[in-house]
Amino acid sequence: MQIHLELQARWDRLQSSLWFRPTLLSVAAAGLAVAMVATDQALELTSFPLLNAGADDARALLSSITSSMLTVTTVTFSIIMVALVLASQQFSPRIIRNFMRDSASQYVLGIFIGTFIYSLLVLGRISDTENRVFVPVVSTLVAILLTLASISTFIYFIHHIAEAIQANTIVARAGEKTVALLDKLFPEKIGRPASAIAAAEPELPATPGVPIAAAQAGYIQAIDPEALLRLAGEYDLLIRLEREIGDFVPQGNSLLRIWPEREFSATETQALQDVFEIGTERTLFDDILFGIRQLVDIALKAISPAVNDPSTALNAIDYLGNVLVQAAQRSDPELYRYDDQGRLRVIAQGVTFEQMVDGAFGPIRQYASGEVAVTLRLLKTLHEIAQATADPARAGVLWRHTQMIARGAVRGIPEPHDRQQINQAIRLLADQLGQLPGAALLPVDAAALAL
Repeated sequence: MQIHLELQARWDRLQSSLWFRPTLLSVAAAGLAVAMVATDQALELTSFPLLNAGADDARALLSSITSSMLTVTTVTFSIIMVALVLASQQFSPRIIRNFMRDSASQYVLGIFIGTFIYSLLVLGRISDTENRVFVPVVSTLVAILLTLASISTFIYFIHHIAEAIQANTIVARAGEKTVALLDKLFPEKIGRPASAIAAAEPELPATPGVPIAAAQAGYIQAIDPEALLRLAGEYDLLIRLEREIGDFVPQGNSLLRIWPEREFSATETQALQDVFEIGTERTLFDDILFGIRQLVDIALKAISPAVNDPSTALNAIDYLGNVLVQAAQRSDPELYRYDDQGRLRVIAQGVTFEQMVDGAFGPIRQYASGEVAVTLRLLKTLHEIAQATADPARAGVLWRHTQMIARGAVRGIPEPHDRQQINQAIRLLADQLGQLPGAALLPVDAAALAL
């Protein structure tokens, strides 16, 4: 992994850790304790407005703050763990990383641990001997202020965590993060597309090319676009990616193929392998299909017999629709990428609108063919997406999913009145897409409707 992308990936992992921000605040608290004690030593105050305490009083006060902050920190950790377990069981294990990235919870933990460390260090500097009495008055007053701030923070944290575990909040945040990835779809940052240089259809090599194998197994979390183009130019290569972001690659299987065919040194092979960031899990660093998968998992979990919460499923479908409406307003990424001299350097793998629609609607359609409310919401969402695109190919993708949803409803929804509602939604969607609805309409027992 090249240095700048490696730093970005490490920063992303740090943001997903519960220890990073608390550690920074703890170090800051330790530095503050040293600075405040030094201030007390310089000022040599024996009292301060609102605080006039001897050595025993200051020691008792700081001991009380230290023990109470340790208790509050333990309770806060317990609340966070309960929230993580609840989110995993109620919604999806794949959203745990979203919770761990919550900066508010990390800062709350940092404030509590920082107050504990500060009070503990100041407590250790109190001296009450025959030769010298030293009571850090200003430092003790700061400890009191930090404790008051911690109390306010704890109240905020309870409110924040109560909001954070609500289904609507979880779904909305997952949807927002997924939409944000649309602005950095791979491979848009690799060199220049064919449309930018008016390039003709390239003549591709007839030979199979030289495969570069993965050094480790895992999920492709990111691909460094700048390094990929630089290496292609430096070694005078044409590189075709065999995998896209989010794919799992077994160790030893091909990541990419290279032309012209020649022997590559270990250094060259390592440099090409380092273009890929491979980890044990998919992330939202660059993987938009994983964001869609999170919303799909929430919807599937909600309609499962164990949870039986169709309202959350409808909420997830609404945000999936928003992602796809935004995607429908953008062009699919161009896969042929050229350098500044107009030479084809990279043939990439990219996420298309069709892949997003398939990933969003396929699993839900398969598991919810007997759910009337979910089926109607899927059709309504397709109608919303259809309004955002005039592309005939994309309209064909949406109509294909309409027909599959209709066939599933034929098998799973026997009630004539429900079928009539579904047919109304299909007619509206067909009109929007410029299709004839006949083949997709569900058969309805007219006699049963008259009862």
